[in-house]
Amino acid sequence: MAGIPISAPPILAERATLARPSRWATLGVLFGLVSAAAIALYGPIGVSGTYPRFVGAVLRRVAPAYAFGNPYLLKMGSLITPETMLVVGLLIGGVLAGWLGRRGGTRAPAVEAVHARETTTMRRYADAFLGGFLIIFGARLAGGCTSGHIISGITQLAVSGLLFGAAVFGAGILTAKLLPGGR
Repeated sequence: MAGIPISAPPILAERATLARPSRWATLGVLFGLVSAAAIALYGPIGVSGTYPRFVGAVLRRVAPAYAFGNPYLLKMGSLITPETMLVVGLLIGGVLAGWLGRRGGTRAPAVEAVHARETTTMRRYADAFLGGFLIIFGARLAGGCTSGHIISGITQLAVSGLLFGAAVFGAGILTAKLLPGGR
């Protein structure tokens, strides 16, 4: 018995971990405060509305009669909004994260490890673009995206946001468990 290490029971270790907030909990509270401030200062925020605004801005240059005669594009308004800046920030953040990750020696998984059909980098980018387009299209059909429904909805304690958030996370957990190697 002398060679068996003695450690604290798992319950005590778990209580010690719960006693101080973890990094994700601190960041979650900070994110909630920033979201609440954004809603108070601007209103509910989401990103899918940026894309019809972008199309409207292009059409106002290319086919102004059509753009100004389209009630949906008129309702969406101008391109420069806080939501547009959020999308620009997301793009810049993604590029910076990729660049900093490569500098730190972190690499993306091999193309074959992601999906069997994606045999080239170009195919991987094409699939990602198509998937992103389908998500945006579906979000516009639904009247908003997950950031609008979940983040703004839950911050405002909207029943629709709470239900949608529960459905998204529930479906994600079920999908993860159904995938090979899911726990």
